Amino acid sequence: MELRRVLFGLTTAAVLLLGGVPASAAPQPRLSVSGADVVDPAGNPIVLRGYNWGHWGTVQPQDAGDHVAAGANSVRIPLRWWGEWKDDVDSRDPDPANPSHIKAGHLALLDQTIEQASAKHLWITLFVDSDHGQGAGGRPDNFWTNPEMKQQFKEVWQFLVRRYKATPYLGAFEILPEPKPIGQNDDQVRAFYDEMIGVIRGIDRRTPVVVGPNDNYSCSHLEGAFTTADPKVIYTCNYFIFDKPLNRIKLITDFRTAHDVPVWINQVGVESGDVDAKLKARTVLRAFSDNGIGWAWWTFRLNGTNPDTHGIYYRDPADADGWIVKQAWLELVNGYLAA
Repeated sequence: MELRRVLFGLTTAAVLLLGGVPASAAPQPRLSVSGADVVDPAGNPIVLRGYNWGHWGTVQPQDAGDHVAAGANSVRIPLRWWGEWKDDVDSRDPDPANPSHIKAGHLALLDQTIEQASAKHLWITLFVDSDHGQGAGGRPDNFWTNPEMKQQFKEVWQFLVRRYKATPYLGAFEILPEPKPIGQNDDQVRAFYDEMIGVIRGIDRRTPVVVGPNDNYSCSHLEGAFTTADPKVIYTCNYFIFDKPLNRIKLITDFRTAHDVPVWINQVGVESGDVDAKLKARTVLRAFSDNGIGWAWWTFRLNGTNPDTHGIYYRDPADADGWIVKQAWLELVNGYLAA
C-alpha cells in the first residue's frame, strides 16, 4: 500500500521521465499470427490462457508467480479511460498540458502492473477500456460522435504503444472492448478499429492487435468484425456463461475456420452463486481446451465483498486490506490453464 501511495504522488513530468517498464534497446521477441494460430517467437502455436487482472489496483506481488506456477502463460491488463467508475478508477487526465491524457499516478501503477507480469514471462494483453467511448448504456457521446475525444483516444494509444513497444512479453494491444454505439452498425464499428489499427501501426508494426465485434463483443457479430486492415489481428468476443454454456462454441470455430484467423476469449466467467456454476464453467473450459481456444478468466481479484459474483478472490469485509480466496474456484480454473 505504501508503494502505491508513493507512485500516485508522482508528478506527470516525473512519470514521463521514468519512461515506462524497463525495456531492452534491441527489439523484443513478439507473438505473431499464422493462419488460425497465435504463434510464439519461435513460430510454435501457443494457446493463450490466463486471468484478467480486471479490477484496477487489486494486483498483489505474488499473483504473477502464482499464475505461472498454475500453468498460465498470459494475463489481460486494463487501463480505464473516460468512463464512470467508482474509487478513482478513471485514468483520464483532463489537463490539456498532459500529452498522454493519463493521470500520472495511474500511469505509474500501470507501469508497475505490467512489470510484474513481464518479469514472470506472462504474455500481456493491454486493453484500454472506455465506458463513455464505447457507447455503454446507450451514451450518445462516444468515439463515433465526439471527434475531440476520439482524437484524445488515438493519442493515448500512441503514447502507450511508444511506451511499451519494447517491453518484454507485451503480447497484444486490445484497442477497445465491448463497443455498442447507438446507431452504428458492424461496418462502422469495424471502420473505427481499422482506423485505430493504422494509428498503432504507425509506431509498432510487430505486436498483434486484438479486435472484437459490435454489440458488446457479441460472438454472434464476429463475422462483422472481420478486417483485412492488418494480418496480425487476434479476434475476440465475450463468453460470460449462462444457461446454455456451449451455445457460442460453433460461432467461434466456424468464424475461425472460414477466415483462417485466431480467436481468443478476452473474458470468460460465471457468477459463483449461479445454479450449477461450477459444472457450467468446467463444461465451457473443457470445450475451449478441446477446440484450442485461448481465454482469460474474469476475473482474478474482485474489488468487492460479494462471494457469489465474479472473482477468484474477493475483499474481506472485516479487513479493508484483506482477501478471501474461493479455493474450489481457484483449483477449478487453474486446472484448465495448462490443458
